[in-house]
Parts: sequence; C-alpha cells; structure tokens
Amino acid sequence: LNAPRMVQHNEPDHAAAPKGPPKPTEVPPAPPAPPTHFHPFRHAQDRSLITQAIQFLENSGFYWGPMDVDEAHVRLAGMPVGTFLIRDSTQTDVFFTLSYRAEVGPTSVRVLLKNEAFNLDGSKHTFPCLFALLEFYISSPKRSLKRPYRGAAPQTLQELSRRAVVRTFGRESVEGLPVSAGLKEFLNLYPFAI
Repeated sequence: LNAPRMVQHNEPDHAAAPKGPPKPTEVPPAPPAPPTHFHPFRHAQDRSLITQAIQFLENSGFYWGPMDVDEAHVRLAGMPVGTFLIRDSTQTDVFFTLSYRAEVGPTSVRVLLKNEAFNLDGSKHTFPCLFALLEFYISSPKRSLKRPYRGAAPQTLQELSRRAVVRTFGRESVEGLPVSAGLKEFLNLYPFAI
C-alpha cells in the first residue's frame, strides 16, 4: 500500500488539483467601499480649499494628521499657554481640529468649512484660508494662539529660513524676489511665517 504523501504548505498538491480544463468561476462582487472619514464635497471650491490647506499643512511642521484628542492634550499639557497644533478631526463631518494650550489646560475646537470659508466652531469670524484663521488668532489681542507645536525634533535650516524670508519680505513678495525658480517654488510650498 502506498502511504498518503505529505504535502508541504508551500508546494502545490497536484493530486488534489481538479482534472480537466478549468471551469469558469463567478467573480464575487466587490465589497462595498469602506466608509471614509470625509463626506463628498458639496462644491468644487470646498475641495480646492481643503486640498490647498492640506498641502500647506504638510509643510508646516505642526500638522499631526490622525491624532486623537487625548494624545493632543498630553502633548500640549506641558507646553506654554498659546502653543497649538492642527490635527485631523475624529468627527466625520469636520476636516480639522485645532488643539491648543489654554490657561486652564489643553483644549480642542473644531475647524469648520462652511460657505467656502473656515471658522472655529462657535465663532462668527470666517476666513478664506485656514492659515488666515490661524494668523488672525495669533495676532488677536487675546493672543489665544502664540506658537505652533512642532514636536521635539529640531527644525531644518531650510524650514527656518523659509519662514524667515516670508516674515521679512511677505508672502506677496515671493514671486518678485531675485532668487531661482526652484527656490521660489520651495518658498511657495509654505508661504507663511507661522
């Protein structure tokens, strides 16, 4: 008698393979796409505003992406009052959340996008750009926001220089600066002094 042959898991079992030509099989329907964090955009302008905000945020050093409220508050707890960061909101109908160190401790507020403008939840002030919102609260008399939280890693000389150039000449003057096209492109990736 022949003993059954053991098949290694990485070897095909030819004895178990069906004989004859392969039969056409039905392709199972694709599973429905998992729900995403974000709802579809209502207007092309909203999509454009969010796309631009994300491009700038990714070069800001203070955008932390998907971070929950507890982690944001732990990071900000030992920071000076006015230290802030931007993170993805955990709410499905909101893109971003501003977390900052207030006098009473870390707090978070939703950044809303309505009618093609950004505003903080509960505020009447609206802005055409997320960074205009941040600049407003940094320069406001209350100075709720003072400095971004970029973490413990040192910033590169390029990042520091870019912000210094923008602070000195203004973002409106970048195109007129007597520098190479490549350097102008780099400056425009994050044309803010924040």
